[in-house]
Amino acid sequence: MTEMKKLRRSKLKSQNASPLTPWEKAQQEREKKSKWKKHQFFNKKRIGNKLPDLVRQRRKVLKRHLICNLFVFSLLGLMSLYLVLPASKVQKIEVSGTDTLTKEAVVKAGGVRKGNLLIRTFLNEKEIKSKVKKQVSDIKDIKLVISGTTISYEVSESPIVGYVAKKGKYYSLNSFGNISKIARDEAQGNYPLYYQFKNRNELSSLAKQVARLSPNLRNAMSEIHYTPTDVNEQRIKIYMNDGNEIIATISTFARKMAYYPDIKAKNSNKILVDFEVGAYSYPLN
Repeated sequence: MTEMKKLRRSKLKSQNASPLTPWEKAQQEREKKSKWKKHQFFNKKRIGNKLPDLVRQRRKVLKRHLICNLFVFSLLGLMSLYLVLPASKVQKIEVSGTDTLTKEAVVKAGGVRKGNLLIRTFLNEKEIKSKVKKQVSDIKDIKLVISGTTISYEVSESPIVGYVAKKGKYYSLNSFGNISKIARDEAQGNYPLYYQFKNRNELSSLAKQVARLSPNLRNAMSEIHYTPTDVNEQRIKIYMNDGNEIIATISTFARKMAYYPDIKAKNSNKILVDFEVGAYSYPLN
């Protein structure tokens, strides 16, 4: 058996090793070409199957881009139309929480004018409020409200402790010692008037002292004059609405003034109260 197998193998080897005839070579070439054509045909068929998917995908992308472009251009068109309409501009400006002169100062400091774009005012809200608080010291807090085409400043003022008199004009003084830049022809309310205060630090200190007094005591004062001496640079003289006069020191003013009602009650005549050192009263001549 083994010998027979060996003989067959040797015959096959001899057949393979022998050269092909021209006819066999031609036959072999035809078979190769036939296989190549079949391969190309099936390849084309597979690519053809993919083409509809590629076209469909391309259409989706184009449609998405078209929708995005239409949306952007529509939005730009609407914005352009809105900006030319009266509804996009400030038509009215209001201020609440203060007097007429301060209202005018607030509007001027804010810089918003009729005809300004509402969107611009909205975007600059923080800057507008900052400018108002910086330029109008009377203002403690401010709120900017946009309603339709109306701009409203809602303000709250710092507590006033009196008015500083300068060259026939009156400037409000708040509890923090800040003097208003708004000049008034006359003082408003029942507040004391401050005279001869050339030292701003002393005036600021006094304002804080007056703010500590009760409303009744604050309203009982008519005028406060700065009258420093070589011995006491903080000396002040107060003229009361009841006709009495007081001499005091700025740094101890609030504490000493607490004794005034009792001292007044013990004297039926007009008196001069000295709070510089201790608390003494003398009849006024």
